Amino acid sequence: MLKAIIISDSHGDLKNVRKIAEKEHNIDLVIHLGDLLGQDEQLAEIFNCEIKKVKGNCDYYSNNPVSDVVEFGGNRIFITHGHNYGVDFGLDGLSYAAEENKCNIALYGHTHVPDSSIRGKIIIVNPGSVSRPRQLGGRPTYGVMKVNGEGKADIRIEYV
Repeated sequence: MLKAIIISDSHGDLKNVRKIAEKEHNIDLVIHLGDLLGQDEQLAEIFNCEIKKVKGNCDYYSNNPVSDVVEFGGNRIFITHGHNYGVDFGLDGLSYAAEENKCNIALYGHTHVPDSSIRGKIIIVNPGSVSRPRQLGGRPTYGVMKVNGEGKADIRIEYV
């Protein structure tokens, strides 16, 4: 069983990211979906595993890509912050980008609201914000993706 932690919109506050690292064990991959605000090195110090990151709309000086494709446990995962794909207005642009890149999973942030849906054969997940949640109740959230030996991915939203 492979395990990935999915984080977005930490906005320079890694307090809850540290809590996630203490809570979660046997992590193979961390995916940060943007608005890390230059704390790439600190993120690498917190987690002892591979880290994939993309640039958010507040990451002005970041060299991270705007989007990327990650291979994980037999899955192709399209990762992006989401602002360049119009996620504030719907998921069509994100869904099309994932499909064009032959991905079966798309992960995005930006809205600070956790969400999951399926578009055709693509699983689409927003883990919410780990530091500035906007959903009703306002609790910080993140995602946990587990992939079994057959490549079946299970993605859940967790509270910090």
